[in-house]
Amino acid sequence: MMHLHRTVLATVAALLAGLVPVCAQYDPNWPEPLLPLAGTMFLGGGGELPQDALARFVQMAGGDEANLVVLTTSETAAVPAALKQAAVVKVLAADAAELAQAATRLATATGVWLLADSGKQFADMFRGSVVESQLFMLVHRSGVLGANGDVVTAMTATRITGGDVHATLATGLDLVPGAVIDANYQVDLHQNRLLGVLASQPELVGIGIETGTVTVLHNRFFDVFGQGSAYACVAANEHLAVRIERIHPDVSPRSQRVAPRKAPQRNSRRAPRVGAAPRDGRERVRRYRPRRLEDLMAMSRDAMARTRARFPSLKPGTPNVKVGALIIVGGGGSPAGFMDKFMELAGGKDALLLYIPCTESQEANAERTLARWRRAGATDVDVIHTKDRYEADTSKEIHDKLRRAGGLFFGGGRQWNLVDSWQHTESHRLMHEVLARGGVIAGSSAGASIQGSYMARGNSLGNVDSMAPGYDTGLGFLTGVAIDQHFSQRGRQPDMTMLVNRHPQLLGIGLDEASSIIVQGTIATCFSREGRNVHFYDRNLPVVPEQPDYLRLSNGQQFDLAHRKVIAK
Repeated sequence: MMHLHRTVLATVAALLAGLVPVCAQYDPNWPEPLLPLAGTMFLGGGGELPQDALARFVQMAGGDEANLVVLTTSETAAVPAALKQAAVVKVLAADAAELAQAATRLATATGVWLLADSGKQFADMFRGSVVESQLFMLVHRSGVLGANGDVVTAMTATRITGGDVHATLATGLDLVPGAVIDANYQVDLHQNRLLGVLASQPELVGIGIETGTVTVLHNRFFDVFGQGSAYACVAANEHLAVRIERIHPDVSPRSQRVAPRKAPQRNSRRAPRVGAAPRDGRERVRRYRPRRLEDLMAMSRDAMARTRARFPSLKPGTPNVKVGALIIVGGGGSPAGFMDKFMELAGGKDALLLYIPCTESQEANAERTLARWRRAGATDVDVIHTKDRYEADTSKEIHDKLRRAGGLFFGGGRQWNLVDSWQHTESHRLMHEVLARGGVIAGSSAGASIQGSYMARGNSLGNVDSMAPGYDTGLGFLTGVAIDQHFSQRGRQPDMTMLVNRHPQLLGIGLDEASSIIVQGTIATCFSREGRNVHFYDRNLPVVPEQPDYLRLSNGQQFDLAHRKVIAK
């Protein structure tokens, strides 16, 4: 694990020196989160595969250019007609030479379909072998792996082998990370046994896949097609009930946020359906793009968080930036004078200012932002960006920049990307050090929400939900608060009401576009364009029906975060 290289002595010394507040939400011992796959898995729930499932599998593996392999442990396995172009590799005995030969063939495959008489046979044959290593590498080099039925249950390290109420377990292959799978799943018969597995291994995500249904795990997101549904489950703890998410296009969150496609015009050219026979006689397949119906990484983060201390704490601590300053901007542009204030708080125009983009991509175009900073008078500007947590934890280049920086600016986008890149890494700790030596941390939109201890609107499936288990912890520069942005412009007042009703110990802060707060100590000063406001939600105050449940402040007004009151001029 990447954090093991840090010495306990260094961590203790930093805490004693006051460089890293205990409430900073930086925890070097936090369980390492799942990483996204580079490739794709087709996980069939058993029974007859849905029409077009294998055609989609072949297409994702490269179509006509695919290098397909059917890997089987059965002498009599029937290879589906849709995989007729595949090479068939049979491994009938756990012989080292035979396994090595199979592994060599898998090393160049772009798609592998697994066939076996049983999950036990498959697991016993390949567990811990060079074949397992090659299957693992396949989905980490953008390949496609598929199976159906009992073989799917053997693709997780914890394998369900049977049991009606209480599951019997064995060891499988560690191909689907952080999960346990129950195939041929029936909610009324198998839900309790799956939840029983999670009760004893609460860090796992339980996945139930109904018969005749395929769950596609692409990168990190689930898609489902076929006659049934899949279910993703997280164990209960003493504070939270069992979480069960049904994954189906009609009910999953992402599908509720996508407008229906317009009906094609009568004379428009329509792409053929998968498997449709076009006029030239050749079979064509409409490009399959897996939907984002659920997120395995988010579910896994929720599962791991439930094994830790309660969050948010019932007594989250007073919001207090003891040294340095925060500038928290609501997106949609900055208030006049923002760059002058940013440079001033960073230590002047010659201080190093670092831009931290917020994007799903490993590549980030920062030049426009840096050029704008130079035009404003900054002489030393740079960027740090990575989607690789190991790099965030070990990169000397990134760490040296953070050690020199007088100011950081987190860009806009979707804030869960910033969590994936930086949270609980050495870079995260060094960000807090920027504050501790008197610097400034600023951010807009996503870069605003990430600064709070509770991170609002972190759902990786869309930006509708204000609360997102698994992505509800920010980088913790300001404790005891939840920050939302684009507030009035997107009508987000009801969302904050819901959030503080759920977590009344938090102070809710809603920032209009082009509004901001500058936080020094426990005082937040509104720094906004005319007509743009900041809203404070305090559930220590009575809520009056038909009246706003917040305090609204405008440019120049100040709010005492410790005592939760407006400071009179």
